[in-house]
Amino acid sequence: MKAVGVHAVLRWTAAGLYHTGLIRPLSMALGYAGRTQAFQVLTYHRVNDDRDPFFPAVSTDVFERRLAYIARTYRVLTVEELIERMQRGALPRNALAITFDDGYRDNLTYAAPILARYGLPATIFLATGLIGTAAALWYDRLAMAFKVTKASSFESPWGETLSLTSSGDRVRALARTLLYLKQMPDDNLCRTLDRLLKLFGVTDHEYFKDLMLSWEDVHTLTKVGFSIGAHTVNHPILSRISAQRAWREILDSRTMIEAAGFHHPRAFAYPNGMPGDYTETVKTLVREAGFTCAVTTRFGINTRETDVYELRRGGPWEEHLPTYALKLAWYRQATV
Repeated sequence: MKAVGVHAVLRWTAAGLYHTGLIRPLSMALGYAGRTQAFQVLTYHRVNDDRDPFFPAVSTDVFERRLAYIARTYRVLTVEELIERMQRGALPRNALAITFDDGYRDNLTYAAPILARYGLPATIFLATGLIGTAAALWYDRLAMAFKVTKASSFESPWGETLSLTSSGDRVRALARTLLYLKQMPDDNLCRTLDRLLKLFGVTDHEYFKDLMLSWEDVHTLTKVGFSIGAHTVNHPILSRISAQRAWREILDSRTMIEAAGFHHPRAFAYPNGMPGDYTETVKTLVREAGFTCAVTTRFGINTRETDVYELRRGGPWEEHLPTYALKLAWYRQATV
């Protein structure tokens, strides 16, 4: 009840500031108040109006309202350019970057036109082995299995029987299974995934024909303000594989981007990106592969003291725009 009350007060306060026109000047003032130059990086994966709980996405309406506000309030540049400017001591106030992970086609069909409408650049990090194919990332394959299986329950890899009788049951079971699998070494994860797909009786090849971008699509994105970064070839969690395999995943993702006709990618994104998902060795491999920066999914603000191979990302997720705007400003000030 207390948490609900705090949330209600925050929403009421944010709405009051927003509708009186104060939240934007407050956000801009906070950007100039800090003594330390800093920038935020926002993370997205999918933008569409499917409203499919098995494949979460930001709706186009919510995405556009956020970007309209950001365009009026912040100086948006790519991650790569923000790093260069910070190193020169020329970082603009209220600086912010927008990023997308994996390489979903809806980034082109839905997100890119909205970004272009407001003249905002972005960086997209590609899991290069999926681009131009009908394949899917392992967690999308698992999500589809939970969605379409006819099973009414299943015994989880940790030995608990979970109900699959309703859509809500399935989404909750999927979330718990994803969390469990992400802790496994990659070889074990792949074997467990194959076993689960067989158990659910799902052949997933037919479902993902148009899920990912083609290389032609990626070229189109560069024409509307996207820079291209690498996100490995097959999206393994790099701390869960050998250093030799991690090197191939990192270097080959860069090579595939170059072979498709793009400039040398400068930015890299760690799959999953939490502190346990990459190591000091992995960071060294990213640097040795020629990348000038790398992003995580660790929440926070980036300053000159932030390791450029461990950049923070995240941001508010509220659909209520005033609350989103207030949190975006507050996170920056509270973290610097």
